Amino acid sequence: MKNKVIIITGASSGIGTSLAFESAKNNNKLVLASRDKKRLSEIVKEIHDKRIDAIYVQTDVTNKENCRNLIDKTIERYGRIDVLINNAGISMHALFNELDLNIVEKVMNTNFWGTVNCTKYALPFLLKNKGSLIGVSSIAGQIGLPERSAYSASKFAMNGFLEYVRCEN
Repeated sequence: MKNKVIIITGASSGIGTSLAFESAKNNNKLVLASRDKKRLSEIVKEIHDKRIDAIYVQTDVTNKENCRNLIDKTIERYGRIDVLINNAGISMHALFNELDLNIVEKVMNTNFWGTVNCTKYALPFLLKNKGSLIGVSSIAGQIGLPERSAYSASKFAMNGFLEYVRCEN
């Protein structure tokens, strides 16, 4: 992808950071989102040092208003969205019968509802621009894995949701 406006959630670490630096190589305009404002600031500075246009928007994807703000800031700055990469996610490791249900809720809120929230506000702009909607998933979203009940469920749900959006649009 070249010369695109790309939003990446979960951009402050791991896959999200790698996606940011890789996308920066192709002269894309980047909007990086995460809860970690300090780390986002550092990443954007590194990207700016390469003379690439990038901004960050501190975003908790479990918060609908944060997601709306992320999209609003993107449109305000660039006037369009070409790609939304739903990458924000958390994992867990425990047997289900020993698992605190609050952990299940937290994982679902981030991995599944975070994708729903960001997609809801970005979709009109993606459709207008014939953009791309991407979800970063896992093999755990295809087959259940031991001690990963909430994580697998969240990735199955995310995959199903994104498949539905694809079919509908």
